[in-house]
Amino acid sequence: MQKIGLYGGTFDPVHHGHLAVGRAALSRLALDTLYFIPASLPPHKSDRPITPFAHRVAMLRLALQGEPRFFVSDIEGLRSGPSYTIDTLAQFRRELGPAADFYFIIGLDAFADIRSWKRYQELLDKTSFVVIARPSCESRTVGQVVAASFPDCRLEEKGMWVRQGSQRIYALEMEPVPVSSSLIRDRLRRGEAVDGLIPAEVVDYLRRHRLLSAAGQKKGE
Repeated sequence: MQKIGLYGGTFDPVHHGHLAVGRAALSRLALDTLYFIPASLPPHKSDRPITPFAHRVAMLRLALQGEPRFFVSDIEGLRSGPSYTIDTLAQFRRELGPAADFYFIIGLDAFADIRSWKRYQELLDKTSFVVIARPSCESRTVGQVVAASFPDCRLEEKGMWVRQGSQRIYALEMEPVPVSSSLIRDRLRRGEAVDGLIPAEVVDYLRRHRLLSAAGQKKGE
């Protein structure tokens, strides 16, 4: 059974915090492979402009160079309509078959909103969740969200919940990396440097494709 990590997000733009999360999940859960999955049309972020999908995919590929177990999947760009996780999981299952054991990586802020996701109760039948919890930086705990959203799960051991006949929910604690996509866009909007926050290859790409000012106009995460 292959352990496959699935890390979804807008990645607008990808930054060192994303890479740190990926490395932590890969190491602590002994994943064989980790796919970064940029959303084409994220249903929860339809209120702001997003850098075109092809550019975000290209920047991710540049950022993941030298990481042999990291891959970029453009699976959500090949579908029309909103990028729903339930559909992405079904497609990965069709492509990778029954021998794949999926681990969906998600931040606690997004996990706290899981009940707004399409057919969210079915998600735990298709993948385990790896929730990135940042010590002392969140108003809610993973356990509180599990109790509210998946009340039929039980705590099996510290930081791990299980639902009978289903997958698991893991709380993966890691120290916060002081960077976010919104911080980067704010800096770009003010004309400030972003070197050290995102890979140098991504900075070069933004400059070459004249995306620096465009990215800086975006609001929110």
